Amino acid sequence: MSGGVPDRLWLVESLLNSVEIYQSGADELRDLGTFRQWLAAHAPLAADRGRPDTAARLAAEPSEANLDLARRLRTELRAEAVTHHRGGTARDQTGLRAVAAELPLVAQLPHLVPAGHGTRAALAEVLADIVQSGPEWHRVKICPADDCQWAYYDASKNSSRRWCSMELCGNRNKTKKYRQRQAAHAPATD
Repeated sequence: MSGGVPDRLWLVESLLNSVEIYQSGADELRDLGTFRQWLAAHAPLAADRGRPDTAARLAAEPSEANLDLARRLRTELRAEAVTHHRGGTARDQTGLRAVAAELPLVAQLPHLVPAGHGTRAALAEVLADIVQSGPEWHRVKICPADDCQWAYYDASKNSSRRWCSMELCGNRNKTKKYRQRQAAHAPATD
């Protein structure tokens, strides 16, 4: 998790980064065992952040159906976070609404909160956190580098950060574009 993510979005960012798209391909939601480990690792973090209800929900025993729901939620939220870059186009949220309809949420005005206990309620908390974070959610972005795709929180003043890391992904992209320009201007050899 990145250091700058607000407490309200730490679990969201962690769910988005529970898969490494291009590096190792590691997926913390690969099977029920790895999902249990992911949940168990996050329960004490929630407790440390003063969220005992979240910690209890994360400590619950998940089912295969919960695992499927977690994967679908992650996929939909990652697709949504891709649109958070400037100039990003809105996407059809039908899939996201379908996943949300399976999560136990209730309005406790002025907030949306998870209903009940267990893993589904922990996943519902991810959506509730997004809703309650307001415009902060739009600062959670997916790095556009083809060999990265890491979710990060854009803490820049004007929310214009493009890369998860300027030193890594940003620099690689600039170097790649420079080399392409150089190759395009190089004289042809026979």
